[in-house]
Amino acid sequence: MKEQREGIVEYIWRVFSSMKLGLILLGLVALVSGVGTVFPQVNLDPEKAKEVGQIWKTLGFTQIYSTVWFRLLMGLLCINLIVCSIQRFQGIYNRTFALKPPVSVSNVFSKIKAKLAGESEPLKISVQDVLKRNGFKVTINSGDNGWSFIAIKRRLGNWGSLISHISFVVLVIGAILGTTMGFKGYMMSSAGSTVPINSISVSKGRINQDFSVHVYSAEDRFLANGERDNWYTDMGIIENGTEVLRKTISVNHPLTYRGVTFYQSNFANGASLTVDLKDQKLPIVLQDHGGNYFQAPGTELYLIAAAIKSDPQKPIMLYQVYRGKGVQPVQTGQINAGETIDVQGEYKLTLEGNAGFTGLQVKQDPGVIVVWLGCALLLLGLFLSFYWRSMVVLGVFESGQGTDGELTMGTMAGKVTGGVQQEFDRLIHDIQAK
Repeated sequence: MKEQREGIVEYIWRVFSSMKLGLILLGLVALVSGVGTVFPQVNLDPEKAKEVGQIWKTLGFTQIYSTVWFRLLMGLLCINLIVCSIQRFQGIYNRTFALKPPVSVSNVFSKIKAKLAGESEPLKISVQDVLKRNGFKVTINSGDNGWSFIAIKRRLGNWGSLISHISFVVLVIGAILGTTMGFKGYMMSSAGSTVPINSISVSKGRINQDFSVHVYSAEDRFLANGERDNWYTDMGIIENGTEVLRKTISVNHPLTYRGVTFYQSNFANGASLTVDLKDQKLPIVLQDHGGNYFQAPGTELYLIAAAIKSDPQKPIMLYQVYRGKGVQPVQTGQINAGETIDVQGEYKLTLEGNAGFTGLQVKQDPGVIVVWLGCALLLLGLFLSFYWRSMVVLGVFESGQGTDGELTMGTMAGKVTGGVQQEFDRLIHDIQAK
């Protein structure tokens, strides 16, 4: 039974250490990601995602990156990368820290090789001086019939591929943390409103915070030449009835509080009005193009702003009034700043001025730091692999007549020999010249 269990473990280890399996998993991830690009995703474009056929929704094609089978696929890829990394660790460690001088000429690399004739001691000194001057760490081993050496520089370059593999694991862990422990939502609020964070619309995740957001102002600013400057939102964070943070945000300048980040996403014009209903004055804010509505208490009248001219000097609002479920307005008209109109004899309406609506993307992603760490590791791995590649030079000197003999030198070239061959030839030339 014990041997059977060990056989099963060995088989699983062998399967997950296969490079072929890694390539298959990478291909599947690329294929699924392509499907996620073709099908609109709920968290990115909810309106278009609703138009997708029900069978594709059931299969999870409109929220592909949060499906169990996609996470399982990424988990298998992580296991494959981890097993491959563990299996390669000892070999990389030995190539970096445990290299020893060769014991015979047969141990010298044969792909790029050279032979030098000369006296033993001067040749040894020349090899040692030239290699050290070029940044190599040299180890020499002397014997009865000659001597041998090994030299290495940029030894950390051996770790480039391993670090790159680990970086992908870290990136996947960061992505999983972001999708399982964070949330992504959206809020459209008018100036002067206070919104509890746990009441906003969420496309994924769940909100556990309990603070509120107060919008002091929302502006669409323009430069003197008429070009748009930016959208600005002056907002504050209210916790336990006290404002703990206030900041004006804009596009690319978000606000972060307790791990929740508010990004300026869009802007809509609005109008600030006062409703006089049975001697009760109610301040309301309506969004341009019917983005919201006002229902007068105790009536079936619904008021929307059909269009708003947001001129700061002369704001104008075109309004429409609907009754009950009627599709045709029962009253339409135009109202200027400071003007008061009567709405169906039920209440009076006064236009006070402009008021902006701010659209904010709200996001908490605890995995973002892990993702940045993965990106940094990936850059480090690529740098070590392509721009800090290690180079190993070794050789064996065999004595001939008296102190003369022949030095056989070689270098590890790998798959790319061009640059290595040139550097090796230069080292041979300098040794001969010295």
